[in-house]
Amino acid sequence: MGSLQEQLLQAGLTTSHKAKVAKSEKRKQQKKQKKGATSNPNDLQKHIQQTKLEQQQKAEELNKARQEELKRREQVARVKQILEHHNQESIRGERTFNFTYENKVKGLDVNEQTQKALSGGRLAICVLEGQFYVLEDEPARKVAEVDEKYIVFHVEPENKAKDEDDPYADFEVPDDLIW
Repeated sequence: MGSLQEQLLQAGLTTSHKAKVAKSEKRKQQKKQKKGATSNPNDLQKHIQQTKLEQQQKAEELNKARQEELKRREQVARVKQILEHHNQESIRGERTFNFTYENKVKGLDVNEQTQKALSGGRLAICVLEGQFYVLEDEPARKVAEVDEKYIVFHVEPENKAKDEDDPYADFEVPDDLIW
């Protein structure tokens, strides 16, 4: 009988030109397969889609990192503005107020009124870029809302009712025992 191509030619269903074109296409396809190149358009489209997806994911990650960095910078700028605007300048004095910062004892020269205010929770010590700021309670709470890491020392005022059974409730603590 012969090949399918010869049978189609004898039946008049195709022309010799179409047969030659089909034969050359088949030969080209076999050559590409030997070289490892795929002429399958589906594989190429899948590869293009996967590359686009990877690029899109990478762009989203970069955008997310940029947004986080922008948010962090905005946070620092807001805290810096609060600290510089509400810093207490008239706190300097002859007493040293000790507090811990990064597991080290630090000292701040303050006056007696500031020392009592710090101990009572009316003032707080904040830090930004290695510089210490003394703030009133309300701005310190605003800074704490942004991030707690800026607050170095802040005593929460205790609103306890005095114990009625305390035998020493009527006696005031002497000044030389206050640190």
